[in-house]
Amino acid sequence: MTAAIRFRVLGDLEVRRDGALVVISAAKLRIILASLVLRAGRVVPVSVLTDRLWDHEPPAEARAALQTYVARLRRLLGADAAIHSRNGGYVIELPARSCDLQELDELLEGTRLAQDRGDRAAALESLRAATALWRGPILFDVDSAALHRDEVPQVQERCLEAAERRFALELALGHHQAVVEELRALTTAYPFQEGLRAHLMRALYRSGRQTEALQVYRDAAAVLRTDLGLDPGPELRAAHQAILLGETVDDEARAGASPSAPALCQLPPAIGDFVGRADQVATVAGSLVAGGEPARLPIVVVSGVAGVGKSALAGHVAHRVRDRFPDGQLYVHLGGGGPAPRDVGEVLGELLYALGVLPAAQPRSVQARAATFRARVADRRVLIVLDDAADAGQVTPLLPGTAGSAVLITSRRSLDELPAADHHRLQPFSVAEGLALLGRIIDPARVAGERPAAEELVELCGRLPLAVRIIGARLQPRPTLHLRTLADRLRDEQRRLDELAVGDLAVRSELAVGYGGLAGPVQLALRRMGLLPAESFAAWTLGAVTGGSDGERAVEQLMTAGLLEPAGVDLTGQLRYRPHDLVALFARELAGGEDDEVTRAAYRCLLDTFLVLAHHVHLRVDRKDGLPPDPLPDGIAAGPVDIAGLTADPGAWLQTERAQLLYAITQACRLGSYDKAALLADLTIPSLSIRGGYDQIVRVRAAVRDAARAAGDERVASRQASSRADVLLSLDLDRAAAEFEESVAVFRRLGLSHELVHSLTGLAFARMFQGRPALPHAREATEIAYATGDPENIVLALRTHADTLVLQDRPAEALPLLDRALAHTQALWNTDSHRALLVRKLDCAISLGELDLADKTYAQAREVTDAVNNAHGLGWLLVHHSRLRRARGDLPAAMADAREALRRMVEAGDPRGVFIANLRLAEALLAGGDSPGAAALLRALMSTSDVASVPLLKDKAEALLSRAVPG
Repeated sequence: MTAAIRFRVLGDLEVRRDGALVVISAAKLRIILASLVLRAGRVVPVSVLTDRLWDHEPPAEARAALQTYVARLRRLLGADAAIHSRNGGYVIELPARSCDLQELDELLEGTRLAQDRGDRAAALESLRAATALWRGPILFDVDSAALHRDEVPQVQERCLEAAERRFALELALGHHQAVVEELRALTTAYPFQEGLRAHLMRALYRSGRQTEALQVYRDAAAVLRTDLGLDPGPELRAAHQAILLGETVDDEARAGASPSAPALCQLPPAIGDFVGRADQVATVAGSLVAGGEPARLPIVVVSGVAGVGKSALAGHVAHRVRDRFPDGQLYVHLGGGGPAPRDVGEVLGELLYALGVLPAAQPRSVQARAATFRARVADRRVLIVLDDAADAGQVTPLLPGTAGSAVLITSRRSLDELPAADHHRLQPFSVAEGLALLGRIIDPARVAGERPAAEELVELCGRLPLAVRIIGARLQPRPTLHLRTLADRLRDEQRRLDELAVGDLAVRSELAVGYGGLAGPVQLALRRMGLLPAESFAAWTLGAVTGGSDGERAVEQLMTAGLLEPAGVDLTGQLRYRPHDLVALFARELAGGEDDEVTRAAYRCLLDTFLVLAHHVHLRVDRKDGLPPDPLPDGIAAGPVDIAGLTADPGAWLQTERAQLLYAITQACRLGSYDKAALLADLTIPSLSIRGGYDQIVRVRAAVRDAARAAGDERVASRQASSRADVLLSLDLDRAAAEFEESVAVFRRLGLSHELVHSLTGLAFARMFQGRPALPHAREATEIAYATGDPENIVLALRTHADTLVLQDRPAEALPLLDRALAHTQALWNTDSHRALLVRKLDCAISLGELDLADKTYAQAREVTDAVNNAHGLGWLLVHHSRLRRARGDLPAAMADAREALRRMVEAGDPRGVFIANLRLAEALLAGGDSPGAAALLRALMSTSDVASVPLLKDKAEALLSRAVPG
């Protein structure tokens, strides 16, 4: 079954819905659509779109105009192809197989697979289908010079690649005469494509037309020399020579070749102003690529004082030796210089994902992940760069187990305990190197004009590259500031100059110079910056933590001092800023030296601002069922922030400030404000959990629970425990059930009916998946909910009651309960609850064979889900829609839905959702007669999934497996 909407870009731009042409005549809309479709599923930055719309000369109102164009495009496309605003750009989500470019890539991959198994007939069929998609010059009717310069050539190359591979295979299979005219047409259209001309020569020669074949060569040589000033390339010359000598040209290798995917390269961009270090670069590079002992894994450790340029040197060397590691270059920043080095398990997860292991397939333990990583890089030539390591314990699990690869590590520590490593201690710059770097930043002529002052500056910086960069950053935006003036100010710190070359004191002293020159309010801002956890922050955050000061002015002055730099624009449209790692460390030290009560007061200001903003967001954002937050206490006030502007897009604000919010909650617990921490958690976490990250959320909820218990507040502690159990349902059913049981006992004793209903429904849900009796808990929750008369309680209880009946194969009894619950949701503003009820109703309708009702319910659920852009919720909806498609007999669509649901579950980090989406895919495979495929999928699922031991899921998987492998 084809998609309702179809996009064609391999020729003119065309959109059809159910076969009918969708007219998009406006030139700018066509430019936007073409740009988005060419990168379907990936964000196209606003800057790229404006360049393509206005050819690098956008009007002042470009962003607003772009938003208007996108809105018009959305109306034209409808719900079939959603365009989302995301991460400073736009992304279009296309249905599976709805675009000819998607099909081209799938067919080329099918060709590769067919050739790998030696099936040339299947390979040729795929290549013929691929070239049939190419209808002419790519997007010739889209008027954008930037688009045709930056993106179209790559697409054209993919089409030409498909054509060349197809004709090579046609010739290898003896189809000489049949392809002559098609090759003539292509060589006329693409006269500089030497591969096509060589194929035409071979086709003519093997058809007995040697004279014509030689004429093709002469024509090609003339065109190349006249238009490009080039001689024919090796392939044309080889074909010409073979014809002259009467040799048979073997096309077997050419026909079987399939271009390999480019090796993965995660290295940061090469540093354009890297200077000096010639001896060190040669030594480190030599250590990485030296042959040495055949079984030895080269491990190189570059250590040195903070700011000495370890990361810059490592990046420069890594780019220099890239070609010696053809299987890829992995890079990871370990955060060893900060207060919280990165978790090794998370790092291994990122590396495994980069090597093609999806999160759902990764083991949970560090040891198992390390073993999987070693297996993935075994016998390969991979360069692994581990930047800013904390200690040897952090690094050891990240080392390959076999020779062939190499590891380059940077650390402030020497890491002497690493076995068989080559250690290189990096020393400060020479004065000449420092002057060269300063000249690169502020202009060599300026340095030459004040050479003695420049030399003194380099010396006063301890000749550390970071310190020189900071001074350069302070001088660069102020061209009238004399270097001597700045040197005089640095000389006032003479009592600290002796320490500049000793450990971290070198950088700290230089940063203290800048700090001492700041006005009092800006000094305060720098100290408060040390209280912020995120790598980047908006100015309003700094204003809040400084007690309501002007955050924008503080940021501007910190940037002038070279202590802060721009870090882009966040999803709410706010400019964000980032301190260098060492500046952030210095700020944290300053913050740590303040009185505890001063720190608490600063955090209270930040926390109150977060609470006010979160309260506004909570009133508008789509949220999951959960215990409603307590009212906002009197006296809570935000600093001077634009509440309406920041929260205009609630989801964007939550996503942008996720790290800050979770950190603020845990910090509030440490500082004794557990009640505010609980309130902020209840206002934000139900919505944050929609986007996954369950492990972190569980830890944060536990911190609030423990803080409340320590304060003797049993009610708040049990509310947090119950809310924590909500998240544990997706991670650990046994722990979730235990926490719900404890909460039920407390809420029953305290007479808290609303909380009791919540915990009873959670306990019933856990019991369902454990294969234990759940209906009594659901019935009790329903009775209590009706007794209280609270519509949210009633909806939650009825939904859970219906779930338990469905589990007992009683959908006819569950359906009326769901309809009653849906009637109650009319009085509530909770789209997530409404969506969840419709999804369950869809499931019941399918079970009862009422497919028309199921179609209607799916349409309602899809509308609600799309309205709030709930990607995780859409994943669950597609899980059930796959079942509906299968019931309708549309197995390809059922598989497509299951795969898309699986993708979304993986992105959300929902292991239970991943498992069930895989079950739906196995069901579709079985229905289509692919029992071996279903069996393989189920076996892999049961052996790797973290939730495969859950009784309900295990029983379902085993039942499916028994159908796939009878007896």
